[in-house]
Amino acid sequence: MRKSIKLTLDGKEYTATLNDNHTVEDILNMLPLELTLQRYANHEYYSSLPNKPSIKGVPMTSDAHAGGIYYYDGWSAFTVLFGDAHIAPFEVVHIGNIINEDVISQLATADATVKAKIEIK
Repeated sequence: MRKSIKLTLDGKEYTATLNDNHTVEDILNMLPLELTLQRYANHEYYSSLPNKPSIKGVPMTSDAHAGGIYYYDGWSAFTVLFGDAHIAPFEVVHIGNIINEDVISQLATADATVKAKIEIK
């Protein structure tokens, strides 16, 4: 059975389905979390995690898509994308996807920071 989380962004709840890898398991072990996500590069919001999850043996990508959730090891950052991005030479772990595409329009017009609450669904 595929795991999922409840992601609340500035009071609006979303469900995200998660990929099956060690990074996801490490992040799930940190939940629940409350983070302040910061807008970056006009395509994402991010926040550093309290602990650094493992990326050993986990597939990485330089192509990130809107509505996706990613982990960037360089900043130990949990990121939510509202725009597609090719970020080479950097690589991220694809954590999962938010089911409701409304998140893209919400984040595209949001302020410089967004309050996030992440819980196991």
